[in-house]
Amino acid sequence: MLKIKNPIVFFFVLWLFVLYLYSKQYSLLLTDLNNLTIIYILLTGLSLLISYCFVRMLFTHKFFEKKKVYDVNFGVTNFRLKKIFKIWLFFTLIEVIYFKGLPLLSLIGIGSGRYTEWGIPSLHGFLNAMVITFSNYLFYFYLKKKDKKYLYGFLVCILWPILLMTRQMFMSMIIMATIIYILTNKIKLAAMLKVVFCLCLVIYVFGWAGDLRSGSSIAFINLVQPSSDYPTWLPSGFLWVYVYMVSPLNNLNFNIDIFPNLHFDPSPLISSFFPSFLRKEIFPSSNQFNFQLVNENLNVSSMFPKYLDSFGYFGSLLFYFFLGLFISFVYFKFKSKNTSIKWLFILVIIFHNIILSVFVDFFFNLVFLFQMFLHLYIAKSPKKKTYVKN
Repeated sequence: MLKIKNPIVFFFVLWLFVLYLYSKQYSLLLTDLNNLTIIYILLTGLSLLISYCFVRMLFTHKFFEKKKVYDVNFGVTNFRLKKIFKIWLFFTLIEVIYFKGLPLLSLIGIGSGRYTEWGIPSLHGFLNAMVITFSNYLFYFYLKKKDKKYLYGFLVCILWPILLMTRQMFMSMIIMATIIYILTNKIKLAAMLKVVFCLCLVIYVFGWAGDLRSGSSIAFINLVQPSSDYPTWLPSGFLWVYVYMVSPLNNLNFNIDIFPNLHFDPSPLISSFFPSFLRKEIFPSSNQFNFQLVNENLNVSSMFPKYLDSFGYFGSLLFYFFLGLFISFVYFKFKSKNTSIKWLFILVIIFHNIILSVFVDFFFNLVFLFQMFLHLYIAKSPKKKTYVKN
């Protein structure tokens, strides 16, 4: 049986699905698929698979069990969450006061400032990591305790990116909640139908928000130029999702020939560890290989260009091997008996990053690296341990 809960397997399945969608050529903007692009994606998956096999050998004598038991101390966890919440609330109020309102409210004349300009640089990213972390725990507690107060808390977290008109954070929360549900439950038909329904609902909201931000669906249709084969009866959200999924690969495919076989300039990678206000000073933006966009309005290019830019075509494959070691280690720690709750949440972040690797690299994004740090801090073992069964 295909183990879709294995992040390496999931990476393979996801990118094969993207290649399939691309092959449908539902947009006239899509260029012909280059064989180098196909080979590169397959070799990336192979590098991750080899690293998985290597880590699996280290866990040969490790005991795994299907019924999970997490190392959790709810008292300590709640205390640390409240502490982080107070920090988030304090600095968020400063942002609200500084910008005199919220982006969504500015649309109806309350306050000012566009959603693209809202938030204190760098600080805002750390605050986003905090609220996403809250949403992780609240949703997990709801699944385990069936107490609706946690569900209401999760919904409040979901409301926050709507007020900020930040689709990326909204999608991150939804994606992570879905992954938490899948990883902590057996995959059943009824559950999958619920996931599919929620996914369709999210796609509809995603399209609605996109139409709201761009002015109308007609403007977007004129931009992406759907082919005659595209099923026009679908809501605009499906076209939004399709173009968002294939346009990054389109940009990569358009530029795949420009990268050398081997290269070493880790600055594009290292720059991700620095806050934005320092990043601009230390690492001035450059386009050393003259990477060009197929369309200026569709400016994302998947996770791959950063690693190609740093290490080259074959050099980046070696880097994926080391990235795969980390991913596989977290996966096996998650599967281990009496594992800490932190490995569940870190694995959730990894799955989230794999899903969004279609659009951009989040593996070295400071927001999600800080979120991993928060989970390590919150789940840090106290002197006394309490084991809570799932």
